[in-house]
Amino acid sequence: MVSFILLGRKGGTSMVRKYRLTKKIEEEMAQEILKEVQQLENVKSASFSEDLSQLAIGTEDNEYGAVMNRTVNICRRIGGGCDLSFDGFVVEE
Repeated sequence: MVSFILLGRKGGTSMVRKYRLTKKIEEEMAQEILKEVQQLENVKSASFSEDLSQLAIGTEDNEYGAVMNRTVNICRRIGGGCDLSFDGFVVEE
């Protein structure tokens, strides 16, 4: 079971999408990615799994298209070419 360190939540229970990273990133990279992703419009939550192998994203009103387009670009830039692939859903409480 993968646990997530949830950051930037705005309350309530919601479904978020999780994405697997295609390459290993460092803690500093993860923090910079989270900083930029959490500033995107419509982002409700963003968090990495403890081992930094997965990223969970929650959005306002299921606005995943624009948010994930920007998130993929952020991960590639900061993570040295790291890509994301959809890996399932997580329920936040």
